[in-house]
Amino acid sequence: MDREKLRYFCIDLKSFYASVECVERGLDPLTADLVVCDETRGNGTICLAVSPHMKSLGVKNRCRVFEIPKNLEYIKAMPRMQLYIDYSARIYSIYLKYLAPEDIHVYSVDEAFFDGEPYRKLYNMDIPQLTEMIQADVRETTGITSTCGMGTNLYLAKVAMDIMAKHSPGFRAQLDEEEYIRKLGEHRPLRDFWMVGRGTERRLNSVGIFTMDDIRRADRKLLLKLLGRNASYLIDHAFGIETVTMEEIKSYKSPAHSLSSNQVLFRDYDHEEGLIVLKEMVDALTLDLTDAGLVTEDLGLFVGYSEGFSSYAKHFSEKMVESDPSLLKSYAAGSVHLPAATDSRRIITEALERLYLEKVEKGIAIRRIGISFENVRPRDSAQLSFFHDAEKAWKDRALQEGVISLKNKFGNNSVLLGMDLLDCGTTRLRNGLIGGHRA
Repeated sequence: MDREKLRYFCIDLKSFYASVECVERGLDPLTADLVVCDETRGNGTICLAVSPHMKSLGVKNRCRVFEIPKNLEYIKAMPRMQLYIDYSARIYSIYLKYLAPEDIHVYSVDEAFFDGEPYRKLYNMDIPQLTEMIQADVRETTGITSTCGMGTNLYLAKVAMDIMAKHSPGFRAQLDEEEYIRKLGEHRPLRDFWMVGRGTERRLNSVGIFTMDDIRRADRKLLLKLLGRNASYLIDHAFGIETVTMEEIKSYKSPAHSLSSNQVLFRDYDHEEGLIVLKEMVDALTLDLTDAGLVTEDLGLFVGYSEGFSSYAKHFSEKMVESDPSLLKSYAAGSVHLPAATDSRRIITEALERLYLEKVEKGIAIRRIGISFENVRPRDSAQLSFFHDAEKAWKDRALQEGVISLKNKFGNNSVLLGMDLLDCGTTRLRNGLIGGHRA
């Protein structure tokens, strides 16, 4: 293919968390056998990262510890999220040596997109030469190996990296539209392609669509019926087409905003314990709301029952299930609309507590809880309501702002509620975590 047609590239830090732990121990990330996992959570805990050599031995990424073959000898590294963030920041500073911030889109802690077009003349290099120089700098400076995909558009750069570069010499690959159709038209499974999830794949498979070639040949009306408006994106991607540019990504502002909090509990919680955790989560998220000067009027709740939920099903008679099908659900969910937009912890807690008591079954163990604040907007833009007690709201906010001030000065655990001190409380532990993992 013509290298001059390449414009965009994508760089991923190979098995990032595991690679950082290997470098910190003076080991070669590509040959060492290491997994990143929190042993204190037991053998059922998920491995956050698996070193490349472990993967070559058949160990799957994001597996559970008990799934790793017993005959393998390997190092278990405790997650250190702050260390990974520090490494990511160092690597981003390397990117800034070569490209301006407006030509870099950070996709995650270990992955970024780049627009290399403005730098051809500056460095007198084509995109493959530029990316090779950047990858070498990252490796020499930090010891971290990266994979790189290059393409004529952002989608092809991502696909080249995800599907091809990981198995190519030097962990590098490139694609244009013709190469994409020729090399990956029959690739399976479809979920390997960017933005194709398992649910989308199942729906496509159900009508005999298994590859990108199949999508190109499929009836457009059928795809629209299956996937709605997302079908248009998938059809474009089947032809290797992506019109979004780096400039558009940088200028995009979402019309809708939300805040959310989710956690997987360390053990099975009963109905009362789950309610306590819910209240803790509301307390933390409303403080974020107040701190940002925002309000919300739509709340969402998700409660996932324990993995052992199916064992409860034997206690339900056919008549019980027939009258209430929700008994066989593995989760409970619901939403509530508030009379007026607010950031009051008191109002939001009362609303979500009512929803919890209405939706969540008693006597069934709980393992996951999630809450969301939807239609979040600036406090000053919120419309007042006759049902809104302005004085009470002001007092609620003043109290929350006082708590925020103390936490900012003395740490998150400097101000705690009584329920936070209960054995089932998770706030004190979570205040020491980053992204749900040990800092």
